[in-house]
Amino acid sequence: MRWLQGKVGTTADGQWGPATESAYFAYIDDGAGLTVDGQFGTLTIMAVQRVCGSTPDGQWGPDSKRSLQHHLNVWGNAGLVEDGDPGPATYKALQTFLNATGAGLTVDGQFGPATISALQNALNQGRF
Repeated sequence: MRWLQGKVGTTADGQWGPATESAYFAYIDDGAGLTVDGQFGTLTIMAVQRVCGSTPDGQWGPDSKRSLQHHLNVWGNAGLVEDGDPGPATYKALQTFLNATGAGLTVDGQFGPATISALQNALNQGRF
């Protein structure tokens, strides 16, 4: 059960509860199927690219970054400049957006493992 919970991005408490059930069904229905490891690797990049509408090639270039900024503007009303050069403002907007899905992140503008794990969770649960 703990393995499954880690795979779908819920708290690994070993109990099948509402959060695990919701995350599991999102995962098998239309979730990204990412391992929640806090690493911004090729599979996570491709999942972000698919959701944000850029070519899912696994390369985190300016077009992908611009599409993330656009996604945050459209769905999170972030007010970002869509220049493909993310900085603290983009990452604060991302953290704020993820917090709306229950991530509980500190909004500090840092794109670290906690933010990436929350992003992976949201992608797995179809909430990004």
